Amino acid sequence: MAVRSVATTDTLETFRTTFNSLGTDVGDVSTLTTTATNVVGAINELNATTYSGFTIVDSGSSTTQAISSGDTLTFAGDSNINAAVTATDTVTFTLNSSISGLSSIDSAAITINSVNVATQPFAIAQAIALG
Repeated sequence: MAVRSVATTDTLETFRTTFNSLGTDVGDVSTLTTTATNVVGAINELNATTYSGFTIVDSGSSTTQAISSGDTLTFAGDSNINAAVTATDTVTFTLNSSISGLSSIDSAAITINSVNVATQPFAIAQAIALG
């Protein structure tokens, strides 16, 4: 929408058409789907009531964080995990092919070269040796 202005030297007809165009630019108040009676009121109502944000929580410590209108939610990776945000509403976490800084592993389903080393612990040396 272009800025509407009327010069002091313009005719009354120019003022009338410019003023009427402003109403078209803003829209018809009777078509509002809110309880507000003017456009500014509708915007304020929308901001205050429609979007209340959401809350995120971690699974480890049950720490919560409110995400409000205007906030940015960042998905952080590290040297071993990448976080990629893509359309539509998708975050993909991937494990790097080379893991560093690992001090322990606790799982019943660790597989090296198709050998479950958790259920066959002596096979780990063989699996690594076979490459």
